[in-house]
Amino acid sequence: MNAIETEHLTKRFRRVSGYRDLLRYGRQPARDAAVDGVDLSVRRGELFGLLGENGAGKTTLIRMLTTTLLPTSGRALVGGHDVVDEPHRVRQLIGLVSGDERSFYWRLTGRQNLWYFATLYHVPRRLIDRRIDELLDTLGVSEYADRRFDSYSTGTRQKFGIARGMLTDPQILFLDEPTRALDPIAADELRTYITSHIVGKRGYTVFLATHALSEAEAICDRIAIMRRGAMIEVGSMSELSARMGLSSFVELAVDGRTEPVRAALCDLPGVEAADVTAATVGSRISVRLDRGRGSLSAVLQLLLDRGLRIEGCTTREPTLEDVYRAVHADA
Repeated sequence: MNAIETEHLTKRFRRVSGYRDLLRYGRQPARDAAVDGVDLSVRRGELFGLLGENGAGKTTLIRMLTTTLLPTSGRALVGGHDVVDEPHRVRQLIGLVSGDERSFYWRLTGRQNLWYFATLYHVPRRLIDRRIDELLDTLGVSEYADRRFDSYSTGTRQKFGIARGMLTDPQILFLDEPTRALDPIAADELRTYITSHIVGKRGYTVFLATHALSEAEAICDRIAIMRRGAMIEVGSMSELSARMGLSSFVELAVDGRTEPVRAALCDLPGVEAADVTAATVGSRISVRLDRGRGSLSAVLQLLLDRGLRIEGCTTREPTLEDVYRAVHADA
């Protein structure tokens, strides 16, 4: 059984443009789709990434999956339980961490905040102290636990947000742009914690919504791309690259006569384009290879047969940015 399953999940909102619309609010139909017929499966123990521009529907989707927003139509199962018919069962299985933590009590200490939320989440009292201490230790914020929350840096606040999301020892953790307000070092530490501890050690399923393409590419097992409420593409990086027909790139530094080489390279099977440019010393050759048919060894052999000396060679596979741009170009 998958951790998350949705079938034609849809959320529509009513358009309100003035007082007259407010008076008719309960009678007018909901027309604007924030999430439009989403079919999605997330496997147990998977780190699943969700990408999309502002307004794509990411947060609305998460709110439905975490039972804080009712869908207009369709169905969603989280941990095998229906989010509409069994919201209390779903809430027992999930944790939620947002990149915009405003619900802490800033005059209380971090530990007092966690105690309050643990009680609110019905964590057994005999477990609260031990669970809080374990989370503070693994997140590296024990030294801040008894200081007022309003004295914390943004990175420390976010770590306490993660601690709060994990108080119930959830099977499924939803992260809504958790690194948005963090500096690069703090963001990298948080990503390491997510992959090594939350997924690697604890075995949680993580549903990560983010704007950071490099972040999703670095840590996610599979990635979904949303646009205007619809799910456009879902898959691993290799699956998405192959589906979009993206190319590999080879950059070579060579020494020798390169005038006739470009045409010969373009005649090789699987070579989509080749360019030769003069460098300070020698020349540089750029080759774009079809991922299915192109052969780097054939390119190297041709250059050697033409008497060129290869000084350096680097390859670059398609990135998530390449995929993202291709998806939006086709949409």
